[in-house]
Amino acid sequence: MGKENISRDGRSLLPFGILGCVAGLGLFATICLSPWAYAQNALFAPGRLAATGGITDVDGSAGGGINPWAVIAGYGTNDQIGGSAAYTHVGLPNYGLNDFGGAIGFFDRVEISYAHQQFNLGSTGGALDGAIAGFFGAPISALPSQLQFGNNYAFKQDIFGAKVRLLGDIVYDQNTPLPEISVGFHFRHNENDGTIRAIGARPNGVDFYVAASKLFINGLFNRYSFVDFTLSVTDANQDGLLGFGGLARNGSYQRNYTVEPAFSIAQFITRRLAVGYEFRAMPQNQLVGYNALGDAVSKTDPWQDVFAALFINKHLSLTAAYAHLGRIASVPNQNGFYISLTSSF
Repeated sequence: MGKENISRDGRSLLPFGILGCVAGLGLFATICLSPWAYAQNALFAPGRLAATGGITDVDGSAGGGINPWAVIAGYGTNDQIGGSAAYTHVGLPNYGLNDFGGAIGFFDRVEISYAHQQFNLGSTGGALDGAIAGFFGAPISALPSQLQFGNNYAFKQDIFGAKVRLLGDIVYDQNTPLPEISVGFHFRHNENDGTIRAIGARPNGVDFYVAASKLFINGLFNRYSFVDFTLSVTDANQDGLLGFGGLARNGSYQRNYTVEPAFSIAQFITRRLAVGYEFRAMPQNQLVGYNALGDAVSKTDPWQDVFAALFINKHLSLTAAYAHLGRIASVPNQNGFYISLTSSF
């Protein structure tokens, strides 16, 4: 793939080194910080209620599995610092996503986040090579190098985010309909520069969002009930894994931002177990070309999941879900399992 920073076998160690620092922060909170340590240093004490920091979404922000929420990462109050780190794996019939992310929350007001995504094509890469070559009536060897995937090709993306809570508090605003409202953005860099440009997109993009979250402490069954609604302004293809923007009718590149809704609901069954549902709409940009191949590659379905989250304690939570991601890169029915481990402080 020329000078692209791509590992065909998915074993590049650079993101693991970067995220080791992020994950180490969460593990430090989980393993090393005792109640005595918290008492000695209230700045890092987990002062908020359990589960009110959510988990870590696939973009690194505090939220659900696929959506950012208005909440700030970690359990820090307005005079404390908190944070989280997470590993997520999504197993699909033809693809696999490994995601490492983490965030720091400052005084329950500002959040800074980072995530690294690695989307593996597996044997589907070779099948895509054959489909592309067949469409053009040429051998695979005649294709541009940027469009020769082979088996175990991986799309990689780094995501840097920031979020600011504007108003409201999901805990203390129980006697008012006012939700907690935050605004944020994600800067995304896709490492597969040549391939992304070859399909008609661009490797860098920024999306913006506003999120409103409401927690009902005495909700159904006298347990927590939670709702979130998020609006994103984005041109990311499949969360940026296939780049940003696409092709105009004349074949030129166009940015093509759209407003996409997302929402999440969650209900606690016990004090530590929550179940819920998430929905996230995706932009529909044209890739490859205005032809049968381009139409197939461009088709995007909303992301959805049904999840169960177990909050073992304030420092560790485990989330499992059935993810319904639909069509990805011309391959339909990409639905499978999702598992995520989040460490918080």
